[in-house]
Amino acid sequence: MLKRAIQGLLSLLGIRSLDDRNRDSDAHWFVDRGCDYYVVARYSIDAQRWVSGNLFHHAVEMMLKSGLRKKGKSLEELRRAGHRLTRLWRMYKSEYPDGALRRHDKTIKTLDRFEEIRYPNPDLASIGMSIGWSGPPGEIKTFGGLKTPRQYAAVADQIDELVADILPTSSWNPGVVMRLNQVALEAVRRENKQAGYLTTVIPASRGEP
Repeated sequence: MLKRAIQGLLSLLGIRSLDDRNRDSDAHWFVDRGCDYYVVARYSIDAQRWVSGNLFHHAVEMMLKSGLRKKGKSLEELRRAGHRLTRLWRMYKSEYPDGALRRHDKTIKTLDRFEEIRYPNPDLASIGMSIGWSGPPGEIKTFGGLKTPRQYAAVADQIDELVADILPTSSWNPGVVMRLNQVALEAVRRENKQAGYLTTVIPASRGEP
């Protein structure tokens, strides 16, 4: 009762509560880390390292958690949600019920597989890896009765489109949260159809930081 009364008084005075400030601070932390992972993931594509997919996975995970924290999900709830993108995506679409987000379902499902190879997995005898800028992912096939390996693919342009939808849906100002220096700017602009939006600071009247 007392806590609600104090919060009501603070609201009347135009003072935001400590809970609100903590929530916003946490949300900013998540989106900042998400953008960091996103920049580094794009920078690593040409190196063709497996970690590129994991970095993209981390980027999307952090961005989704930033939006969920904005909606009032506690840090404990987000910890319990873990690292599975499919679970976080369901939570996110529940909080932001925009039917257009469904077009990213396949990208989320494909990227979520990288969580399986975060640690050594004895259940995976062999895997196929494809990291690329655009187009359908490559696939490693076997012949002569050998089992086709489990496929892991990260296609940058699909993830770029996903990121370019998550940020505005969560009311983040892309050019602000990306915080791009010249090197990072080059990484985001390369082979990226969404670069114009992702590197632009939207005027305050049209968006919020």
